[in-house]
Parts: sequence; structure tokens; C-alpha cells
Amino acid sequence: MGEQEDKAKLRAFCVDLCKGFVGSLRSLSLYPPEHPETGKKLQEFFAQVNGHLTDHKGLTMLFVDGEAVVENTRLTELSASLGKLIQRFEEIRLQRLILKRGLMLEELVRFLQLLLPLVKNPSGADLPLAMSRESFPHVLVSQVHLDAVSHDSLDNLSITPQGADRTMISLRDQVKEVFADFHGTLPEIKLALAGEVAASIHRMLMSEELPLKVVIYRRNPDPDLCLHALHVAALSTALAQQVKVHTPLLQELGLGALLHDTGLFVPSPAAATLTAAATLDEKQKQWDHPALGAKTLLSTQGIPDLVPVIAYEHHLHYDGGGYPQQKQRRQLNLASLLVGIADSYDNLRRHRPDQTALSLTEALNWMDCRQGKEFHPLLLKRFRAMVKAQAHDKR
Repeated sequence: MGEQEDKAKLRAFCVDLCKGFVGSLRSLSLYPPEHPETGKKLQEFFAQVNGHLTDHKGLTMLFVDGEAVVENTRLTELSASLGKLIQRFEEIRLQRLILKRGLMLEELVRFLQLLLPLVKNPSGADLPLAMSRESFPHVLVSQVHLDAVSHDSLDNLSITPQGADRTMISLRDQVKEVFADFHGTLPEIKLALAGEVAASIHRMLMSEELPLKVVIYRRNPDPDLCLHALHVAALSTALAQQVKVHTPLLQELGLGALLHDTGLFVPSPAAATLTAAATLDEKQKQWDHPALGAKTLLSTQGIPDLVPVIAYEHHLHYDGGGYPQQKQRRQLNLASLLVGIADSYDNLRRHRPDQTALSLTEALNWMDCRQGKEFHPLLLKRFRAMVKAQAHDKR
């Protein structure tokens, strides 16, 4: 009952926040900011945003295909009343709006004043993203590249009959943004975005907006690393809940699972060439990526201690094998063992350049053969029980 109440409370907040955003814009279109009525609308909207940012590093609003999504909560009930406005937002390339902690009322008002004339006349308008990033350091505006996703991919990413596929795609798009223009370090805003994605995955699993059955049972034709990161984060978080990992550690584990392959996103020196050396470099990168990812994450300011540990250890085996090669057997962190199981399972279940995705039975049989060697036997047993429980779940 408590979870249902929390879910209803979050939805009510998201609806009010979206209405506050639209109401502030409409009021500014009629009166200046200092007008009592407009000032009241702006103050109320800012109070809503600021209240959320007290406990979160950012607040995300999406406007895609005539729908509003606030904090990964789809507000279908607003589509009829806000459809035209959302279309205007998409025309000026405002599909994602992130408001970051530290936002002041004056900065918010200036941004809304910049936005207003573009909304009124979107023809030929191009929202000045570069300018907004300089002038509004706590406001981030970008597009959601759903147009690059095929209809087949949308079907494969379908989460529920209600269409939570859009939410999952938006989460993947946020992971892509985390690693966009990545040169070996994660700025604070990118780390905060990754944390919000990991928190959303946890919340969606708890509320069943993201049914675990879908992640477990779908054979994935998409080799995309960002989608793989989402799956590993979901599977790792669910398995960690099964073994009673405490919530604070669970949050760090989810972030670590999401960023476990950070080393694979670091550009290779030979990546720009189409030579045999480049191919060999990419193969070497696979072997090097745990250490490279850990090094990168250790240099990221504000990173939780567990995250680089997971990046370094997720390809190390329970019996001491795996990579990076160790001089002596290493005592692996529980989180790394959990992520290693989730990572192996999702890798087996997705198409990759050098392999065809295995069936669920084939993947589990492959993992069973490595029980006690590559995988901790008790944790793998818990993973199999989790998979079996989903098979008996009729929802």
C-alpha cells in the first residue's frame, strides 16, 4: 500500500509541476515578471522545482510525440490539453529540459523569457543551446533522438502495454548523453545525470513500471552499449534486492552497474583508422577496459567509492581468473560479483559483432557450467531463482 501511495504522490507532483511550468509561461505571455499574478505563478513553480532539487541533483522533463514525461513518469492525462504546446517545444528542439540543483529564481525567469518568443513563433526558430548553457548554467536543454530508433527497436524496447517503451528509450538516451563528447572524465553534471538514471531504474523496478520479466526474457538484437548498461543496472539492482543489500549501498551499486563499461567509451588512438592495427587496438581495449574505466572513474570528482571498484572487478572471476590478470587471488566485492553475473547474462542474451544472442535456457546452461569458477555459486543460484520466479509471475 505504501508503494502505491508513493507512486500516486509522485504522479500528482509531476502533474502539478508540468502545469506550473506551462502556467508560468502563459502568465509571462500576458504580464511582465513583476506583475503580482505572474510573480505568484513564478514563485509557486520555482518552489515546486526547488523542493525537488533539495533531495535530487536534477529534475528532468521530456516532451516527445505529444506527451510529457516528468522524472520518468508519463503524464498521458495531459496530452489532450498540452499537445499543441509540446509540438511547439519539439519544433524548437526542446525535448528534454533538465533543471539542476543551484537554480535561482532569477535564472529560471530569464530562461522562461528566452523561451517564450520561440514558443510563440517556432517557425525558423532554433533554440540557442550553446547560449543557454553559458547564460543558464543550471538549465540544460537538448533533443531526444527517438527518430534514430526504428519501429522494430521500439517493439523490442516495449516494457508494458501502456507504452513505457518511451521511458526506457529516454533512459537510454540519457546514458548516451552521459558519454557524449567523452574524453576520459565525467563532469559533475554527467555524473549527476547517471545517478538520476540509476535511481529511476530502482524506482521503476520497485513500482513495477519496469517489469523485471521483460529485461530477463527479451533476447536483444541491439548491440548498443548504452542499452546494455541499462539492462545490467536493472538486473544487478534486482539481484541485489534478492540478497538483501541495504538501500544506501544499493544506490551505489546501481550507479556502478550503469557505469561498469566506462572504459569502453574512452576513445582509442587508432579508432580513426580502418587498419588491422585499429582492429587489434579495439580487441586490446576489451581486455583493458576494466582498468581504464576504474582509472577514469577514480578521477571523477564526487564518485562513490564502490563505482570504480565495480568497473575494475566486473570481469574478474570468483575463482581468481578473468581480467585484468591478477598476481594473486583478489577478494572480490559483493557488488562486483552481482554485476558480473548480470553483465554476463545480458552479454549472452544480446547480438554482438562476434556472436548471436543465446536463448534464455542456453545462457543459463552456459553460466551453470561455470558455477563456482566464474560465478559465485550461491549468488548464481539466487539469480536462477529470480529468473524462475519471473517465469511463474502471470502479470
